[in-house]
Amino acid sequence: MHYTRLGKHTVNAVRLAEVLQVMARHGFADLLRRAGFQHSLPARVLQGLNLMEAPGGEPATFGQRLRAALTELGPTFVKLGQILSTRPDLIGATAAQELSHLQDDVEPLPFDLMTAVIEEELGESVDAVFDSFEKTPVASASLSQVYRAKLKTGETVAVKVQRPGIEKVIESDLSLMRQVAEWMGDHIDETHFIDPPGIVEEFSRSIRRELDFNIEARVIQQFRTMLEDLEAVVVPAVYGEVSSERILAMEWMDGVRVDQFDQYAARNCDREVIARMSCEAMCRMAFEHHYFHADPHPGNIFILRDNRLAFLDLGMAGHIERTDVAAIADLMLAVFHGESTECVNAILNLTGEGPPENREALEHEIADFIAFEAHLIIGGGQVAKGIERAVQILRHHNLELAPRFSMLLKALATVETVARRLVPGFDFVPVIQPYLEKLILSRYHPQHLFREARRNATAFLQLSRQIPGDLSYLLQQLRGGKIKFQVHHEHLENLAHTIDRSSNRQALGMIIAALIIGSSLLIASESAFSRVGVGGFVFAGLLGVALVISILWSRKY
Repeated sequence: MHYTRLGKHTVNAVRLAEVLQVMARHGFADLLRRAGFQHSLPARVLQGLNLMEAPGGEPATFGQRLRAALTELGPTFVKLGQILSTRPDLIGATAAQELSHLQDDVEPLPFDLMTAVIEEELGESVDAVFDSFEKTPVASASLSQVYRAKLKTGETVAVKVQRPGIEKVIESDLSLMRQVAEWMGDHIDETHFIDPPGIVEEFSRSIRRELDFNIEARVIQQFRTMLEDLEAVVVPAVYGEVSSERILAMEWMDGVRVDQFDQYAARNCDREVIARMSCEAMCRMAFEHHYFHADPHPGNIFILRDNRLAFLDLGMAGHIERTDVAAIADLMLAVFHGESTECVNAILNLTGEGPPENREALEHEIADFIAFEAHLIIGGGQVAKGIERAVQILRHHNLELAPRFSMLLKALATVETVARRLVPGFDFVPVIQPYLEKLILSRYHPQHLFREARRNATAFLQLSRQIPGDLSYLLQQLRGGKIKFQVHHEHLENLAHTIDRSSNRQALGMIIAALIIGSSLLIASESAFSRVGVGGFVFAGLLGVALVISILWSRKY
């Protein structure tokens, strides 16, 4: 593969060389070789300079090597790894679990560089907007840094400031990722299942949303509205007057990470109450409001005082439709109740694909799972483990979860893991089951049935209006002889090949017959060309033998 074919529109060839070098050093040289990247110009340069070295040190798992490579490649690839950690159906549960440990924590930039961003966005100096502003960040991530400050009105706020120039870096990396993904999709058969271009496109949408703090501000306000009746759950308020696309000023949360167990007594918090409340809040988000925190790891959940907790960093949020929630409810209730057929139907609704290659085998594996594993897993309250096992079955049958489902299932698994760290043996089932049952019962509520009937009646009314016009148009086309039929065929190329081979044999047989007749006439003429007739017989005989061999060979295979 020539580099120009891979990325003729990618200007940063140096970045591609860096990516190839890092991937090779972390043990992915075989993947690069199978994709043809070893023939690209950057790879040839690196090989010439002996910079494509083999990995050293102790052997590591695939997930560990991938995590190390993505960390070394920088912010865009770290974010990609965080997205992939929500897709165990694509990369496997072990690798996804490893990528979930990716730390978005980097060396902070000097305060002067971040000040320039603040003043450019707000049009005023820092001193004119804030009464005080601490120069040392309280958190430093790949996309932004967070500072503690005080407004002129007296409120203490957390100010999230985007790193200067990060958008250009990400756009450059996204362009490179897109080109690489398209190449892999075209040239590595094993990647067809995971759809590399689709993953990059999904990732592009996600990271661009994170770059626009106005979107995050609106999401935060939505979550505050959704959870306002849960007094024990806090979502920080946004100060819009000092926020913009690259700056986000939020209410300061005087709390600590949910896994700082030594702080619970001082803050009058109970670990079991906090564990249950965090799971309760996640279920409320997803199953009642259809928006959810997509990354509820311990660093994004703070305990405050008196059994109150706060959800932070809503840059990664997910959304699902009402029908999606119903499909997930069907799946989980089918597992809870041990109904294998309903479980298969629910799984197929989650994949959004056609029927599996072997539905009978899928049903048998699901039935075995429910009979021998589900009751033990669910009985232990381990919803996350049940989800992981179901995803493994999907992978075995080459079925892929729709991204929105995988993100929700990963979020539920993450918050359950947090709860079980707080309270070993925590049972998630009593928390989530009432929400699922409520969803099922709501389908039979008179208001829901009336809404469905009205929707169907409206659809039938629209159809009745369209039918006369469509029939009239069809008859007009038929009268004018303009009806066209498009036939989609499959495997007709084999028939075309057979017909082509048969016609070739017939033509060859006619040539052999012509040679025999012509040669016979030449020999019978007793002219000077009689010897040519002998040569014609010989040539016809060779062609005949070849024809017989071809026919016998085709019958054998």
